[in-house]
Amino acid sequence: MCAGSPVGAQTTKFPPAPTAREALAARRSALAKVETWAVQFRHIDVAQLQASPFDMVVIDHAPHPDPSDEMPFTRQQIEALKHKDGAQRRLVIAYLSIGEAERYRYYWRPEWEMRDSRPAWLGPENPNWPGNYLVTYSDPQWQSIIFGTPGSYLDRIMAAGFDGVFLDRADAFQDGGRDSPESQDSMVSYLVRLADHARRKDPGFLIIMQNAEELIGFETLRDRLDGLAKEDLLYGGTDNSAQPNPPAMVRDSLSNLRMARTAGMSVFLISYVNEPDKVERIKELARREGFRLYFAERMLDRLNPGGGVAPPAGGQPQDRGSQAGPSAVAPAETVSPDN
Repeated sequence: MCAGSPVGAQTTKFPPAPTAREALAARRSALAKVETWAVQFRHIDVAQLQASPFDMVVIDHAPHPDPSDEMPFTRQQIEALKHKDGAQRRLVIAYLSIGEAERYRYYWRPEWEMRDSRPAWLGPENPNWPGNYLVTYSDPQWQSIIFGTPGSYLDRIMAAGFDGVFLDRADAFQDGGRDSPESQDSMVSYLVRLADHARRKDPGFLIIMQNAEELIGFETLRDRLDGLAKEDLLYGGTDNSAQPNPPAMVRDSLSNLRMARTAGMSVFLISYVNEPDKVERIKELARREGFRLYFAERMLDRLNPGGGVAPPAGGQPQDRGSQAGPSAVAPAETVSPDN
């Protein structure tokens, strides 16, 4: 009986709050059950997604009826997406770009496009993705747009009932040749603060980071991430094409993905190739490593019902936030994934 309770009153007993380790184990257990997954950011058909067989879907938090307008999903829509076949649970994850400002988001201000009135943290437009702008990601004003207040991006996503977030552009620490121990530290600190804020609100909230796998070497980050996703592991990593990646790039990425897996994270792959020999090679690697694979068109604007089966050949436009680089100079086929 609580102090001050009337004699004979019933006192509700609540289970103790999970410890951080218990919450981490529960989140990773939920992700470990995912066998099939899909990604779609635009032209989302809720009925098609709901009828799909995927155990997890990664979607934008708001459909875009036109380039200047967002219409966030309602809690009711997200709740409906969480149930496939009317009963089985599906994880619904929201895309969140943390390393670039996007002109088509609710937080964008028209005056930011004028040099004299743009905030100090806002940099130049990404030439590979019009409408996306580089940012000083360590700036407190930028971070306050992303998380920490009821109107911030992450907090809106959580209020809509998503199971977690899919963090893109964590690799912004490499932009403009600024990759350094200091830039990596700044990004890790940013990610840790974001994760800790989310877990104070909901200990079960999932966080999956896309790319930036170099940061997995930071133990403090490994303790907070539940999953790691990687685009273009074998092909297209330098120029968004179907060209093989340099062997050293493949080895380094695979080593970091294995570190994430060993730490207990689920690892997800997105591949944009559709040539049969390349499709079979990435499928074999995924099977051997225990990575969950999804084939997509690079624009990520259509659902691939086959998931782990490559979609028909199509165009290869730039994806949001992709950074083009020099062409591959050595074939990935010379790299043994067991190295």
